[in-house]
Amino acid sequence: MRLSELLHREVATESGRSLGHVHDVRAERRGNRLLVTGFLVGRRGLLEHFGIRLRRARTGAKLRSEAGVVPWEAVVRVSSVKVVVRDGTELNGS
Repeated sequence: MRLSELLHREVATESGRSLGHVHDVRAERRGNRLLVTGFLVGRRGLLEHFGIRLRRARTGAKLRSEAGVVPWEAVVRVSSVKVVVRDGTELNGS
């Protein structure tokens, strides 16, 4: 699978709660390889994909500081139309 094939796929938890769509992929260089560490999801992820970072904003009791990032370790399976992540996965900064 190519990373570009993940783009625009719906992301949902095992129980079916939608988290949005994949807008971009995050990776880290490890020697000569790139290791996928997560992907950007939701409206904030879309804004970051276009280079727009929102300033920190306080919403209720949560401090939101970055786009919705789903860690790669949370992925249970990838189908042709959907990325399924473990129940309990929350978006960082969403």
